[in-house]
Amino acid sequence: MIRKDYIQRYLDELAKMLVKTNHFKQNNEPEKANNQLDEFGFDFLKINLNELILLPKEVITNHLTAHHQFEFIHFIILEDLLFHKYLLDPTNLNLKNCTLEVLNYLVKNDKDYSIERVNRLNQLCQ
Repeated sequence: MIRKDYIQRYLDELAKMLVKTNHFKQNNEPEKANNQLDEFGFDFLKINLNELILLPKEVITNHLTAHHQFEFIHFIILEDLLFHKYLLDPTNLNLKNCTLEVLNYLVKNDKDYSIERVNRLNQLCQ
């Protein structure tokens, strides 16, 4: 179980990284934005996002819980990372499927309703 002070640190660092990512996107530097997302995934979640994207969607959530000891907060952070990667490369079908799989996991397992999550699902399903 992750201690609460680590959860706040994860979320603070995620917010800082997303600000940098958005700055790179606005400056038309998608490679740098993508690198920021990948580095955060490796540094804070200890996963390679590009390898995760290549897994069959049916095994993603089981793989993360079994091999990386993911807890619910990890999936929330991963969803943000994957969705922002998707915004950088909306034609990547593997990335889209992986993002959808994580979003569906969160919808199914979260007790709280998230309009942002529903909007992201709708955007991905278009």
